[in-house]
Amino acid sequence: MLRTFSALLILLVLLTATTTLAGTPLGPRVGYTSWDGISQMHFGVHAKLGELFPNVEMIPNLEMGFGDNFTIITLNGDLAYQFTELTTEPWGLYAGGSLSLNYLDNDIMDGDLDLGFSALLGVTRKLGNQNEILLEARLGILDSPDFKITLGYTFF
Repeated sequence: MLRTFSALLILLVLLTATTTLAGTPLGPRVGYTSWDGISQMHFGVHAKLGELFPNVEMIPNLEMGFGDNFTIITLNGDLAYQFTELTTEPWGLYAGGSLSLNYLDNDIMDGDLDLGFSALLGVTRKLGNQNEILLEARLGILDSPDFKITLGYTFF
């Protein structure tokens, strides 16, 4: 488990360094995860890669959850529709879906990797320095955590 944590921590640092050097908006995230009776705190990093289509943004993220003798690592490929017609600056509203890789590990099993799908809904608020905060809820649809609530900060 320590080896897995170390490898993912190195991956997180490399992802952060790469996107920072490329000028990509990114930031930390922290929250609560619930999956099949497991309750955890998770933390991670996200990057805003820009629009693929009008109002549809790609926001991949990596999250690691710890608690209840489990480690859950999730790599999400979020696509989020920005409801620009429903909100005015500094507020934003988005909804979307995510295809993810979910890794579960505990003292009993060596690890299990699943491909999952989830739905998400979030709100953002731009700050005076043009950075933004986000609050996001995520519901697992297929082989993903049942529920996640996440607070994040994006550096622009």
